[in-house]
Amino acid sequence: MLKHTEANRGRKKGKKKVGIIILILILAIIIIAGVGVGSFIAGKLRNLNIQEIDTSDLSVNSELFSELEGALSKSEFENVITIALFGTDSRDTDNMAAGRSDTIIIASINPKYKTIKLISIPRDTYVNVPGYGKTKINHAYAYGGEQLTIKTINENFGLNITEYATIDFSGLIHIINDIGGIQMNITKSEMEYINTHSYEAYKITGREIQKLTSYGNVSLTGEQALTHSRNRSVGNDFTRAGRQREVLEAIINKMASMGYSQIMDMSDTILKEVKTNINVWDYVGQLTDILMNTNSYFGNITSIQVPSTDYGKGEYISGVYYFVADAEQMKQDMIDNIYKK
Repeated sequence: MLKHTEANRGRKKGKKKVGIIILILILAIIIIAGVGVGSFIAGKLRNLNIQEIDTSDLSVNSELFSELEGALSKSEFENVITIALFGTDSRDTDNMAAGRSDTIIIASINPKYKTIKLISIPRDTYVNVPGYGKTKINHAYAYGGEQLTIKTINENFGLNITEYATIDFSGLIHIINDIGGIQMNITKSEMEYINTHSYEAYKITGREIQKLTSYGNVSLTGEQALTHSRNRSVGNDFTRAGRQREVLEAIINKMASMGYSQIMDMSDTILKEVKTNINVWDYVGQLTDILMNTNSYFGNITSIQVPSTDYGKGEYISGVYYFVADAEQMKQDMIDNIYKK
């Protein structure tokens, strides 16, 4: 079960809350299909939208292992997968680099403890963006895409991230529609928000607008789910982050109920919706371990927020709202959550 504390921490109990769905799907498709089937794998990999970044200019923390003070052995440290997941708020479906990063999640898989950590960074977090000074972390994406955003994350949180996966609004819509929609539990207020604001998402796809006639446990189209995940009118930005994780949970739950052949049939479409620089061959060992120990990993999925509201708070600086936290405290919190049980 997913481990949760208060909503402020971003933790919530539930089934398989997997913000890492895109990453695991990309890698698991290759593993499940069979590593030895070269032509099949080559065909799948051609559907990945591979876009490299300059990994020599990411402010990688080369001292990170020594800073862990023996928490992991060298080999255990090197086996930890840490990847930045971005959801962009671009309305330009032909330009995923446009806009700001609406969602930033650090996805980490730790084979020693067989845990999956999903660490959300609030988009208003007050950080230093290299070359631009102190501002909101999501501005880094508008200034320099994945390259600058990863560099910003590494500098402010003391990490060594070099890989990413990005999906934009239209990609999320298409994935959900391709799997036949998702089941979500929504309130009356959330239903009313979806019905009022989903026209923008339907404009992206050109499909006829559908409106909900009930609330509670309902089936949402991709357009409705996207609208729901962007809702911060009902609640606040932290509530919205929770909705985003719930949408991702619903996606993985729906896919978990589908057969192997169905998933493989959809894989080409799904992979095309993702921009990444991930080298899937690097993770054959870790993903094989996940598939052999599914209950252990999926019983140890934790979704949290760093910096936390336990030590961070909203402040207005020169009339602009930021989420401000002690720099050293949020750095240590991030490192502890990734590398310690």
